Amino acid sequence: MTFPMAVGAPGSLYARLIRWGFARFYHEFAWTYDTVAALVSAGQWRNWTLTALKFARGATLELGCGTGYVQLALAQRHTGLRVGLDRSPSMVCLTRRRLQRSGFPASLVRADAGALPFASASFDTVLATFPSDYIAAETTIAEIRRVLRPGGTVAIAVWARFADDSPYARLVDVAYRLTLQRSPRNPTSTSIVLQRFAALFERAGLETAFSEVQAPGGIVQYVIGTYRKHDPHLPDS
Repeated sequence: MTFPMAVGAPGSLYARLIRWGFARFYHEFAWTYDTVAALVSAGQWRNWTLTALKFARGATLELGCGTGYVQLALAQRHTGLRVGLDRSPSMVCLTRRRLQRSGFPASLVRADAGALPFASASFDTVLATFPSDYIAAETTIAEIRRVLRPGGTVAIAVWARFADDSPYARLVDVAYRLTLQRSPRNPTSTSIVLQRFAALFERAGLETAFSEVQAPGGIVQYVIGTYRKHDPHLPDS
């Protein structure tokens, strides 16, 4: 449910099985996503994802729109262009239904984040809430940078941690470890992830910052990349 999957023993049978299970979870069993997300967040998943609205401005692209919480909130509160993208047709379908039930048109694209079907300098903001490990691919970061306008920002919610150290929080932490995900409770693990993003953003020409956003029942950690320098190869916004 959070980025990233642990990189240890990626070729092991268990690791391959976990990745296969996650793939099924995002496709054939996408209808269970909200239930599972509620379980691992003590019912706060929607609130945690909606912290992304803090960073949305102008034309906004959401990568991995999932079941549509952020897309619906953008439709309700955001006056600029909004586009949701997901590789899973099941997730795109769930997001479309959520928007249509609330009476909003859906602007959704089924595509791979490593090959975004948009012109360069199309968006002021790119958002991603708790994406899987595709988000840390060089091609994905390069594509994000390409579609950002000068001055644009990418905000990625990499994980959330509970505000307390309750037995429930510890149980969820065990579930993370069993599914080969880095634990947000482990300072060494979080440092590795943030350093990785900083290196990726630097190579892509993005300035890096980190932000912790208070949310009901927890704290959401964001990594922020800002495209400050004008690139002569990109059109003016």
